[in-house]
Amino acid sequence: MLLTQSQTNRPRSLALATLITCLLTLLSSCGSTPTKTGDAGERSWDKDTISALLKDAESSNGVERTELMLTAVQAMLQLGERDWAHNSLDSINPATLNDEHYFTYSLLAAHIASQDGRYFVAKGLLWNSRFARLLQNAAPEKQVEALFSRADTLENIAEFHSAVQQRLRLDALLESTAPQSEERELNQDSLWQVLMRQPYSELLHEADRAADTITQGWYTLAALSKNNQTNMRQQLQSVENWALNWPDHPASLRLPADLQLLKQLVEHQPQNVAVLLPLSGKYAQASQAVRDGLMAAYYNLAGQGEAMPVMQFYDTEINDINLVYDHAVTSGADLVIGPLDKARIDELALRPSLPVPTLALNYVENPTGGTEQLFQFGLAVEDEARQVAERAWLDGHRSVMILAPNNQWGDRNSSAFTQTWQELGGHLVGNYRYETQKEYSNLIRQAMDISDSQERAREMRQILGQTIEFEPRPRADIDLIFLVAHSTQARQLKPILAFHYAGNIPVYATSYVYDGNADDNADRDMNGIRFTTLPWFFSTDLAEKQAIEQASNDANSYQRLYALGVDAFHIYPRLKQLESVSQSHFYGSTGVIRLDTERRVVREQTWAQFVRGRAYPTTAAITVDKPAAEQ
Repeated sequence: MLLTQSQTNRPRSLALATLITCLLTLLSSCGSTPTKTGDAGERSWDKDTISALLKDAESSNGVERTELMLTAVQAMLQLGERDWAHNSLDSINPATLNDEHYFTYSLLAAHIASQDGRYFVAKGLLWNSRFARLLQNAAPEKQVEALFSRADTLENIAEFHSAVQQRLRLDALLESTAPQSEERELNQDSLWQVLMRQPYSELLHEADRAADTITQGWYTLAALSKNNQTNMRQQLQSVENWALNWPDHPASLRLPADLQLLKQLVEHQPQNVAVLLPLSGKYAQASQAVRDGLMAAYYNLAGQGEAMPVMQFYDTEINDINLVYDHAVTSGADLVIGPLDKARIDELALRPSLPVPTLALNYVENPTGGTEQLFQFGLAVEDEARQVAERAWLDGHRSVMILAPNNQWGDRNSSAFTQTWQELGGHLVGNYRYETQKEYSNLIRQAMDISDSQERAREMRQILGQTIEFEPRPRADIDLIFLVAHSTQARQLKPILAFHYAGNIPVYATSYVYDGNADDNADRDMNGIRFTTLPWFFSTDLAEKQAIEQASNDANSYQRLYALGVDAFHIYPRLKQLESVSQSHFYGSTGVIRLDTERRVVREQTWAQFVRGRAYPTTAAITVDKPAAEQ
């Protein structure tokens, strides 16, 4: 999800174009120099024209100069020149602006701050007391842009409840001013997505305490939809009953797009599912874990009285994958789950198309341009590393040091993190690799520049010829450590960081620092580590997880594969929904699931933090470290 970082899928290019066009049009009608701005919202800009505007502004003063500068800034944004816009906007003193220009200035400044990932700055601008007062009496088109910006900002800092309130307010405004507009549809789509980001219990609570029927209707629909997402027939029935009870509700008049497909999905569910796994050979145990997850989900749904498909398992180790696959299809399979290993998925991906929808349980190693009906779903470490980079950037960090093992796993994590981090604009201070436990301390002392600090103190003692007070200090150019480690390694590395005076530097990690086995004593040294992880680890009431725990004594290392199997079973009937509706998500055991344009599953995992030796799930809003300038 680049990070624009909205939690919704509202097209940002359209949102930005709408904002700029509206603001340019507003400026063109409010100033004393219409010949300078004219029909600015309609024109296309280039750098020479913008430079001419700035030159005119230099020779002007007062209101005329302000209008020219604001127009230039908006033109820069329209052209994609964000840094230029930022620097130009900084030359304007907002305290000297009249109300109309102040309102425009605040919207532009908030937009630029959001683009830079400084969401708390954007929030401060949009909830400034003067801006809030002006918003109350602003023209409808101004209110629309302000409410869009407010809602997006709140979603980016995970203040979902407040974001819902802004979007409900915006929907009511658009209902009276532009009831059939694209803007209203975009807002309703975003409203639905932010509603679904909230836990089921919170949705129920908000439905009960809603002050009006519109709000109550939205929360009620979201609650019943989320509660029944693993049983499509029940979900369809509950949505249809809701529509009968709320015939005049905006969501009944225009049902969320993902719910519109439910009837078709229920009527055309696969009846014969082939599962292709390496049931023998070196991947047999991993395969067994995936199968246990699949069957736990299968029997849980069967226990609810649902008609179940036939599921046939095929061992991919016994023959060429193409022969195994074709045999499964000719035997009647109308959907395939698997294969699991990348080499065999690569073989299938050489085909231009597959005869039936196929949900591979890993990702193609060498993409060949896209195979029709091939969907890819795995637990790639690269996805986690990218998510850590995105979260760290949102949290205000800019200079990172990587601490990773000197192996292929460390390379994959480091490369994915670094690429995303640098694309966002972050600075990589150092990439340090460890191999054995014996070198942990020396490596971290070197990474934190403690040795150089100690050497400088020694030189000072020699120069002065006397003992001096000295306390080693780590380098000051690091505000984040990205730790790539398994739990056993992290338990040793985190206290060594503290020993070498890096205990106050935030540490972010991937899910591998936690295996789901709570151990207060062993994990106490990991206090403070924040990590992205599968919701599965904290879903103690999940029926499938309880069934697996009762039936299996396997090691905790297979927990991720159980969750993969459970989610694979739940999403295979929804592949058409996920593919057809870009806003469609499934809230599963491996994370919030959606499909990208290449039919790859993209997962957004949950976040957790070690506190007093225990891992607790948390929200982004709680874990955010606000830089001093943004507090």
